[in-house]
Amino acid sequence: MKRLTLILSLVAVVMLCCQCATSSQLRKAQQGAKAVPFTELKNYYVRNDVDCSHVQRLILDNEQDFKGFFGEAAVMGGLPTDINWKKQFVIAVLLPETNRPTMVTPLEVKRNDHSIIMKYQVNRGTKTSYTLVPFTAVALDRAVDPQQLEVFFIEK
Repeated sequence: MKRLTLILSLVAVVMLCCQCATSSQLRKAQQGAKAVPFTELKNYYVRNDVDCSHVQRLILDNEQDFKGFFGEAAVMGGLPTDINWKKQFVIAVLLPETNRPTMVTPLEVKRNDHSIIMKYQVNRGTKTSYTLVPFTAVALDRAVDPQQLEVFFIEK
């Protein structure tokens, strides 16, 4: 019994330390971060062969990787948002598949030399008979190699 209590206590301490480290990294990233313009991507959908059992946070810097997650959904009155892969890259949040209509809206993107902070909002509706994969994706101008940036996502 004592051994189980000790193990559970150690697990709790490790989890708390990890959470504190993430919080301090976010605070450090927020210092000197300034709002940057972004383009919300419209008329795309998450492909049905993507694993949508958990939240995914993506940094996509080329068209091939992007097409591995998203398909174009040209609808009446609107074409998919154009992405210039030489000048832009994409960050995205995919939520798990759900039977509730869910809107994920990007609120703000801040950036400093080494980090990007994306703040987004999730609004969930009532249960339906169909499922969908809620997501949001934004295109940002390239300043450095996107894979070298630390990206933080904040759900508001």
